[in-house]
Amino acid sequence: MRVIYIMLLTLMMHMPLLALEESAIQSTMKTKIDTITNLLKDKGMDKIQRDKQVIMIIDPLFDFTLMGKLSLGKQAYKSISPIQREAFNTLFNQKIKASYIKKIDLYSDEKVIVKESKKVKSRIHLVSYIVSDGEENEVLYKFYRSKSRGWVIYDVDILGVSIIQTYRQQFAEILQENDFDTLLNKLQSKE
Repeated sequence: MRVIYIMLLTLMMHMPLLALEESAIQSTMKTKIDTITNLLKDKGMDKIQRDKQVIMIIDPLFDFTLMGKLSLGKQAYKSISPIQREAFNTLFNQKIKASYIKKIDLYSDEKVIVKESKKVKSRIHLVSYIVSDGEENEVLYKFYRSKSRGWVIYDVDILGVSIIQTYRQQFAEILQENDFDTLLNKLQSKE
């Protein structure tokens, strides 16, 4: 039975977002979030295996490269070499995934409610809430339509705070007094 569950889970995780219509964003995200919550509830699963499965679920949902570019800022991103861009993209991707895993390690049976998605200009915003001790904490997923991948997430606001804006501020502070290689070293040295 467990083998069948893992096979179904693997198939669900690889559902392409290329064909995802605006009207399907809410149901797709609910399915993915429910799958992750079920993984977190499975106390018999090895943490390393669980983390790998969670990353497999979120990977196709996010455009980590665009998130990094937006976090760095247009000017800074244009000013670095292609080699530095590649290194930055890799390190940012690792950092954001590690941060996500750290956050879900804090999970203690909270309920996640996926609300409606709404069109905001050419973007889609999906409102969800993490319910903890009766309090609803808003998480807003921001999607854009990628030419090559369909609807993907480019930013997440948690309690009104944008992940992109937070990183942009941190990176700008580092780059005010240091060169880009220092930023890369700081990204590499932190988990």
